[in-house]
Amino acid sequence: MFLADISTWGQSIEPPVQQWNKMLLEAIRNDLARPNVHARNLFHFSTGQYALHMLTEGHNGTLADGNVSWPEVPEDLSSWVPGTNEYRDMMASYAFRFISLRYENSPGWVETLEDLEANFNSTTGTTPNVILNNSTPAVYGFDVANAINSAYMNDGSNQANNYENDCYQPANNPLDVTAEGLCDFSLENPDRWQPLSFGGSFVDQAGNETFEDVVPFSGANWGKVTPFALQSGDASFFNRDGCEYPVYFDPGSPVLLGEEDESLNNWQHGFAFVAKWQTQLNIEDSVVVDISPKSVGNLNADPEVPDFLYNEHEGGDIGPGHAFNPITGEPYEPELVLRGNFTRVLAEFWADGPDSETPPGHWFSILNEATMHPEFDWRWNGQGEVLEHGAWLARAYRLLGGAMHDAAIAAWSIKGYYDFVRPISAIRFMLAQGQCSDPTKENFSPEGVPLINNVFEIVEAGDPILDSQPQALGMVKVHQWVPNLETGVPSFEWRTGCSWWPYQRPTFVTPPFAGYVSGHSTFSRAAAEVLTYATGSMYFPGGLGTYDIGANDFLAFESGPTESFTLQWATYKDAADQCALSRIWGGIHPPMDDIRGRVVGSQVAERAIAAFEEGANEEDPTVTCPADIDANGQVGTGDLLFLLSEFGDICEDG
Repeated sequence: MFLADISTWGQSIEPPVQQWNKMLLEAIRNDLARPNVHARNLFHFSTGQYALHMLTEGHNGTLADGNVSWPEVPEDLSSWVPGTNEYRDMMASYAFRFISLRYENSPGWVETLEDLEANFNSTTGTTPNVILNNSTPAVYGFDVANAINSAYMNDGSNQANNYENDCYQPANNPLDVTAEGLCDFSLENPDRWQPLSFGGSFVDQAGNETFEDVVPFSGANWGKVTPFALQSGDASFFNRDGCEYPVYFDPGSPVLLGEEDESLNNWQHGFAFVAKWQTQLNIEDSVVVDISPKSVGNLNADPEVPDFLYNEHEGGDIGPGHAFNPITGEPYEPELVLRGNFTRVLAEFWADGPDSETPPGHWFSILNEATMHPEFDWRWNGQGEVLEHGAWLARAYRLLGGAMHDAAIAAWSIKGYYDFVRPISAIRFMLAQGQCSDPTKENFSPEGVPLINNVFEIVEAGDPILDSQPQALGMVKVHQWVPNLETGVPSFEWRTGCSWWPYQRPTFVTPPFAGYVSGHSTFSRAAAEVLTYATGSMYFPGGLGTYDIGANDFLAFESGPTESFTLQWATYKDAADQCALSRIWGGIHPPMDDIRGRVVGSQVAERAIAAFEEGANEEDPTVTCPADIDANGQVGTGDLLFLLSEFGDICEDG
C-alpha cells in the first residue's frame, strides 16, 4: 500500500479522487432522482478510480474488474503517484470523460458541464481537448472511462435506452393525485403498485420537472443488472406476467390484504401505522424529545416481527441510546427538541430533499464529511500503516460503491417482482372501503381502516366537520398533513374522503417504483456496515456525527423547523436506523418494507466486504508478515509450535 507523507497532506487538502467524487455527486443532483441508476454510476466510477490508483501503487489494478477490456497500461504508470501532474491529469481526464458519458442526457447537464469544465481547468490549468493532445496520463484516463462504459452497455440496465424497463406492465390504473378527496378511484389489485398521474407535470426528489402525466416504474427489471459481489446462488428466479425476475436474498412475499397476521406486518395495521406516525409531525402537540445519542440509537436487533423494534406510540425505535461517548469517555449531552420539528426534518433530510444526490450518494457525502474530522483514522480497517488520503479513499469508494450498487440490485429485484403497493394508494383504498374495527356500524368493511384514536375516527354528532359537511355523520375521518399548493403553508386537519397525503413535495408525492422492500433501509444498512469495516470503528470520528439544522431554514415541503438543532449519531448504524425510520414518518413505507430492507442490506454488505478483500489480495499478493504462519494477524506461540512440529521434515521440490 502507498503510505502517506503526513506532512504534505492537511485535512483541508482534498485528494483528486475525492474532488472528482464530489463532482460526480453534483452531476447526480442535477439529474433525475433514480437511486438505482446512480448507485450503478457510483460503483463504475469508483472502480475506475480504484484501478487507476492501484496501478500507481505498483499493483495490478486492472484485476479490479474482469468485465472490462482495459487499455494497455503505460510502462511508466507506477511513477504517476499522487502529487504528480501525471496523476492529476489521469484522474481529471478519467472523471471528465466518465461523467460526460453517463450524464450528458441529464436535465441539468448544462449546469453540470459548466461545473465540470471549471473544475477541470482549476485542477489542470487547461481544457479536456487540449490536455488529450499533450498528456499521456490524460489519454489513459480517458481510455479507461471509455472502456468501463463500454463494458457495461449490455449489463441488463438498458443504459442505451435510458434505462427503460424491458418487461413490465403496472397492474393498476394510475391514481390521479390532482383529484382532491375523491373515493371513487380504481385500485383493482390493492397488493400491487399503482402509478401516479400528475396532470402533465411531475417534480422528482431532485427538483427536476418533467411533463409526463403518468410516471413509469423506475427499474422494474433491475435484478438483471450485473452486480459487484452478489452471487448467482443468492438469487431466486420467478416469473410473473410473462416476465422473468431474479430476486436476490428473497425475503418472501409481503403480507397481503386479507392474510392473517397479528403483527405490524399485517397489511391494514402496517399502513395504518404510517398514518399514525404522520400525526407525530405536528408541532402543535408540544411533545419534546431528546434526540442526542444519550437517548437515541444503539439498537442491537432486527426482529422479524416489527412490534419488537418500534416505539409505536411515541415514535422511533426501542434503542436505549449510549451511556457515554467511548472516544471522550464523557456522557453525551442531551438535546431537547419538539418532536414535530425533529420528525419533519428527518423526513426531508433522508428523503434526500431537493437537489438530492439520492440515498447511495448521500452515504458518499457522509463518508466525505467523516474524513474531514481531525480525528479521522486513515488506516484501512483501523489497522496497519496510515495511508495517503487518496489511497484510503480510493479503497473506501470502491467498497462503498460496490455495496450501494448491489444494494440497488437486491432491493429493486424485490421491488420489481413483488410490485408492492405504496401507502398513498393503500390508505386511500382503505378509506374508500370504510372501517374494519366495528362491525355494528354501517360503514364496516373487512378491508377498511382500523379505527385509531386521533388518527382514524368516526364522525359523531357535534363534530365540527358537520358544520361544513352535514352529510359526513357516521363517516370515517382521518387526522392528516394537508399540503397547500396555493399558499405553500400546509396544516394538520381532520378530513373525510380519500385525500391522505404522505409528507412529501405535493408535486412528487411518492417515489415512482414499488415499496417493498425499502431502498433507503437497504442502502443505509449496507453503507453503515461497510463504513464500520473500512474505518475499523462503528463510531463516527470523535464518537459523534452531526448535521446542523437552522430554524426556518431547512424544510422544503413547508416552512420550518421552528427551532435550530443538530442531528446527531454516535454510530454509522444509528444513522442508518434513523434513515429507515424517516421513511415511515415521511409516509413512504410501512414497517414491513423497512425491517426486511435492513436485513437485505446486511446481506449485501457481507458479500461486498468479502469480495473487496478477496480482490485486494489478488491485486496486492505481497506477504506482509511471513512469520505469521497461522494467519491470525500476529506472530505468537501458535506459529512457533507449528514450526517446531515441522522441524526436521525434508522439503521436496514441486
